[in-house]
Amino acid sequence: MTETPAAAPPFQLPVAGNASGSLGAVRVANEVVAWIAALTALQVEGVAAMYHPTGKQIDRILRRPVAHRGVRVEMLPDESLRLDLYVAMKAGGNVPEVGAEVQNQVADAVDRMLGIRVAEANVFISEVVFT
Repeated sequence: MTETPAAAPPFQLPVAGNASGSLGAVRVANEVVAWIAALTALQVEGVAAMYHPTGKQIDRILRRPVAHRGVRVEMLPDESLRLDLYVAMKAGGNVPEVGAEVQNQVADAVDRMLGIRVAEANVFISEVVFT
């Protein structure tokens, strides 16, 4: 997985204009979308951390300071998003239920905060954490 590049063009958000027209554009960086997705996923019961599959062995499990690296963001031609979320799950959880909850929560948070539809939220359980 490649990290969401900082130089990628930001997404333009739909903005309501005033009576005389639009006040301008609002754009959001890929990293902001990744942060929203990662922090939302981390709040789901059963998710231990985000996971960075191309990271060094010692830093593959990502806690909050760099959790967004466990998310890949792609804008689709219809201006919806494809998100790939790499998750480390707590042992003993139900994989399909945790994955579905991550998908639902992330899609809802991105839509609510940014007004952008998530067409795909692909969840990859990359590791199980035993504590």
